[in-house]
Amino acid sequence: LGKPCGHRPHPFHNLAPLMANPSSLPLVATGLGHIIMGGLVAVMFRQRWWTGDIMVQCGTDGRPKVDDHCACGGTLPYICWLSEGINGMAYAPKEGQEPKIVHQSYIWVALATFPALSGTWLVLRRQHKLDVCMGLLSWTYLLVGLFPDTMWFLEHNAVGVLHFVCAFAGLGLAFILQFFVKPKLTLSLYIAFFLAVNVAMICDGAEPSIIFDASFVALTLEWTFVVGAAAVGVTYCVIEHFSRFMVQRKDPSALDSLRNPAAPVCCVSGCAGF
Repeated sequence: LGKPCGHRPHPFHNLAPLMANPSSLPLVATGLGHIIMGGLVAVMFRQRWWTGDIMVQCGTDGRPKVDDHCACGGTLPYICWLSEGINGMAYAPKEGQEPKIVHQSYIWVALATFPALSGTWLVLRRQHKLDVCMGLLSWTYLLVGLFPDTMWFLEHNAVGVLHFVCAFAGLGLAFILQFFVKPKLTLSLYIAFFLAVNVAMICDGAEPSIIFDASFVALTLEWTFVVGAAAVGVTYCVIEHFSRFMVQRKDPSALDSLRNPAAPVCCVSGCAGF
């Protein structure tokens, strides 16, 4: 009278190996870390985290102007250097630094610890040579927070140079890494982020004629490259995650190779051993 009752597979049963495969967890964690930091950067921009910083005493926030401590006077209140919102890791008290900058810096460092640790995990469990690059990139957020630019500008401490070295190295690595990620979507995202920052400033009241001045463009590019780096991290982790899953589905014996970091692994960028 009726068809025999049989066991119906769960609609997501094909995803079970993807979720259960321990070798994919470092990629998942690293991608999540970049999502967190990319979201935090967006919040920083919209809430103008730089307001109240010791290096932003430009007379626009109720405090008197201090010429030597006005890092972005011509672009306020619309945009400033990202670093000025997180340089409160004070290793010595600084006059003119509002407490909120210190609190923001601790929030940044606390959240940035997650991608740093997950990136280290990715390197230790690497399955592709680009995993190492992604792991190093994931440390950038934490290092720029631990070595604020005030160490160089105010304390004249040579250690402060690490802030700029880590920032340039991380942003440059992300921009280069995107050309090894397929499909190549992130370059378009860089352009979209650049336009989005400009549109946001216009919506906040900036004159369209001034946002393309050199001072505005330099700051816009910094924010663009930071969010772009996060987008590269997320894109790489997502694409690699599902690419390795598909390889495993087509060839179940590939699971042993995926779990062995020393074995050659076929990934998005081709077959390579590390």
